[in-house]
Amino acid sequence: MKSHLNSAGVFLTFVGAFLIWRVVAQLNVVNESEYLKGHTTIEALDPTPSDIKKFKIRKWLSRIGIAFVALGCFLQIMSNYW
Repeated sequence: MKSHLNSAGVFLTFVGAFLIWRVVAQLNVVNESEYLKGHTTIEALDPTPSDIKKFKIRKWLSRIGIAFVALGCFLQIMSNYW
């Protein structure tokens, strides 16, 4: 039981971290190669309704990811005591 609880915790933490990474990775608003050379600026354009919908979905995915990370950490801690 102890190892199963720990494994479930590690899995949930991994899935949560992946969801958070996926959201953060999509927030790139610059051309990275040009930005690193110092040849560009960050532009914030007016979002379209499609952009707003995608952002809301990404926001919920990141919240689910944070919940998975918290639950996974809790399961790993509890596996030490059960």
